[in-house]
Amino acid sequence: MKFPINILIIHGCRVKKIGKMNVKILLPILLFTINFAFGQNTALQKTMLLSKSLKKDSIVAEFTELYHLANTIHPGQFMFCSKSEFDQTYSSLKNSIKTDLSPVQYYKLTATLMAKIKDGHTAVDRGQIIGLLNDRLVFPFSIYKIKDNYYLDQSSQENKEYAGLRILKINGKNIHSVVNEIKQYIHLEGRNETGLNARFSNFPFYYFIYDQTEKFEIEYVNHNKRKQKSLFKGMPFKTYTSIISKKTEPLTTEFKTKDLAVLKFRSFENGYNVTDRKVAEKQLDRFFAQLDSLKTENLIIDLRDNGGGSADIANYLFSYLASTPYYYLDYVGAKYKSVKDWKHYTQYPDNIEEINLNETKLKNGLHCTMETDGTDDWWFEIQQNKPNFYKGKISVLINGGCFSTTGHLLALMKEYKIGKFYGEYSQGSNYSNAGGQAFILPYSKTLVWIPTFQYRMRTPHFINDPKGIKPDVEIQIQPNDLRTGFDRPMDFVMKQYQ
Repeated sequence: MKFPINILIIHGCRVKKIGKMNVKILLPILLFTINFAFGQNTALQKTMLLSKSLKKDSIVAEFTELYHLANTIHPGQFMFCSKSEFDQTYSSLKNSIKTDLSPVQYYKLTATLMAKIKDGHTAVDRGQIIGLLNDRLVFPFSIYKIKDNYYLDQSSQENKEYAGLRILKINGKNIHSVVNEIKQYIHLEGRNETGLNARFSNFPFYYFIYDQTEKFEIEYVNHNKRKQKSLFKGMPFKTYTSIISKKTEPLTTEFKTKDLAVLKFRSFENGYNVTDRKVAEKQLDRFFAQLDSLKTENLIIDLRDNGGGSADIANYLFSYLASTPYYYLDYVGAKYKSVKDWKHYTQYPDNIEEINLNETKLKNGLHCTMETDGTDDWWFEIQQNKPNFYKGKISVLINGGCFSTTGHLLALMKEYKIGKFYGEYSQGSNYSNAGGQAFILPYSKTLVWIPTFQYRMRTPHFINDPKGIKPDVEIQIQPNDLRTGFDRPMDFVMKQYQ
């Protein structure tokens, strides 16, 4: 199943081509939204966002093509949504198209259909909307769900005093009603709920799709436990995104004491580039050599908000945690039999070749690659653990931001009974539907991410949970933590070693 691939790292508004190579399967790539830069002035941007410039007949035809694309390609389409449910949603949305639509209205339509699949790698790209949204005034807060309530979270410095206050209404509408409507076009994996907070760091974008107003009356519970209303002017979207942007190193290590060390992996995307991967591997080599030399008894591995990335670097980390040789993937499976009817939709059609069905096995309704000749695909071959693998006590911090390749790593740790998990359900699990290809809808030129392959880990004893991977000890942050920045899960685990 070989095909040439220009490996792409998609992060923010940067797209890097890392060269052309022949590989059999492209392992899951963490897909970030591409933010396209548009040069229109603010007035024109507003007009383009909300004007009904997309013609009814054309979008009806294109929406039908999107439906057929998902049915043809998506390898996990009916894992959490039945065919009848998907078809009913499609018919209802299609029948709702009575007039020409604006780009915002069409985004809402297509995103709702894709979100129905309940797959974290399946989404409508937000780039075209964001490129036109940058100078618009939007809701000035992210929000955060704690238990069954929603709280104000990140904003500008002058709004810091509102962080951690419980929201009751926005512009007179109950916050639960607002969120329930918005959730219809937010993509999450399976029945997962904790991943919603990762999505709601971009709540101003989603609220704009819901309601394009520029002033916001927020009813909330103040510090004295009394209901209060305050009027907020919208914040330019590009100002908001600059506020929440956090530059963090993908990998950091620290020795708290001789007997306690912390390893934080915020992303595995540094494994895509060979140079960056070698740097990370050497950093891990030094760290685990020091753990071995000092006989450090306790290790905290913090994987919170690690949305995935390269399997190479995740596997390299696991080789330091496993006490025995192990396998990584069980199979990589495709739903489709041929690419000829849909290849032209892909963003990079030269990267897609036909599957040799004579080299695959049918499993779980998919055409699966499960074995190789032992020279190319390491992920099917037995992996050797490191001689100086870590032998002490391991605590793992997880939350709803743990996805894709990070879910794979956590599943391996569960399978081999490595570590005790603290925090929230992860969003990722022992499989993922991915593929690294975007599809360009022919009329609107909307980019849609539809997985082409399913990647299943070789974890025969793993017990699937539709909510994700459950922590051994659930730790919910508290509202005041949003204001103070107190790291409650880390504090809880640290106290176990005092």
